[in-house]
Amino acid sequence: MIVSSEAVHVGSKLVATRHTAYQRSLVERTFLPKSIHRDDYTQSRGYAGALMSSYVLCGYMSEIMVNSFGEHYIKGGKISIKFFGGGVQNGDKITVKGTVSDKVKEDRGTRVVCDIWMEKNDGRKVVAGRASALLPNEG
Repeated sequence: MIVSSEAVHVGSKLVATRHTAYQRSLVERTFLPKSIHRDDYTQSRGYAGALMSSYVLCGYMSEIMVNSFGEHYIKGGKISIKFFGGGVQNGDKITVKGTVSDKVKEDRGTRVVCDIWMEKNDGRKVVAGRASALLPNEG
């Protein structure tokens, strides 16, 4: 885990996380007929199946930041992500990756900005954005 802005370098890669995507409610609940969380509806619209909720995917995206920056992401972090490329369905193999793209001095510390993205097993990006952690001033 990175806790010092001196230990962070623009261009550094974050340690990737890998998962089999899962959202329990997609298995246990019944959704309205025109819900994006239903296989039949999304398949009729050209998707592979029911789309996972954005809040679940945001959790997967946040994990890489928590693993890298711990409480500095939880207490002062920001995240902004976009969804595209056919979405994520239950059972998809996903990998979240990230790279440090900037370091910005602020009053309370250094904001470490990262480009983050999620790929399916075939390498196709389905979520991408930016996240940051606020590392406190040294000393």
